[in-house]
Amino acid sequence: MHLESLLNKAMIKFISILLFPLLLLAACNKDVPPPLDPDGPSVFGYKMELEDEFLLDIAEPSGLSWAINHKDLIVVDDRTNKAYIIDVHGKQLSEFPYSGDDTEGVTLGEANNSIWIAEEAESKLIELNTSGNEVHSYKIDVNRGSKKKGLEGLTYDSNEKMFYILNEAEPGLLIKWTIDGGIQSETQLHFAQDYSGIFFDNADQSLWIVSDQSQKLFYCDKNGLVKQSFDLGFPKAEGVVVDHVNNKVYIVSDSERKLFIFKITKL
Repeated sequence: MHLESLLNKAMIKFISILLFPLLLLAACNKDVPPPLDPDGPSVFGYKMELEDEFLLDIAEPSGLSWAINHKDLIVVDDRTNKAYIIDVHGKQLSEFPYSGDDTEGVTLGEANNSIWIAEEAESKLIELNTSGNEVHSYKIDVNRGSKKKGLEGLTYDSNEKMFYILNEAEPGLLIKWTIDGGIQSETQLHFAQDYSGIFFDNADQSLWIVSDQSQKLFYCDKNGLVKQSFDLGFPKAEGVVVDHVNNKVYIVSDSERKLFIFKITKL
């Protein structure tokens, strides 16, 4: 029994010597995060704070985009079916001659030499020249349950020559579409009650998506995977533009008839 006891003590001491360096290493590294995936989404994200808001002289502001000068904004009116240029304080500067049907999304096209508008009821994209006159229309064949839950948001990636289109709901869809190839993909979205506005962020090849019913802004990758979300605190957000030069996010609300300006800071 004495020999067995000595052997057990020796074994315990041996195991303790082996484990001590491993335990010490674990203790030293307990606060060290795992390595970042260089191709994955940023874990740091953004901080967003409301900075200002301006009442618009527009009945039902819907889609929002940069104007051609990348200084002012284009906003479409869902009631008059017109498109307007406003400054970043909400002052109306001019009106396009175009008059559409159930206008929702708006974006600049290739090389900023065209303006594109999404018409929900007829499921069309309308191409305008820089003077605001219609030059072409494109039918977007999307399987949807209701004409009132159709094309809503529109944005453009000039690098890939790809349009990103939102189908509002029933189902919520992120559609990738090109002029030459038509629909490239349809991805069902499930992170909000509906999807009402979208902006392609060339700074990091991401998408910003607003939901009027969820009253949120979502920062996503190009496939609609959410990286971060922000509570807006107001209803009917229907258009968004992100300005990294001035660290601003511009959002229009249909029901509030306002342009909201947020300060955005990368964490």
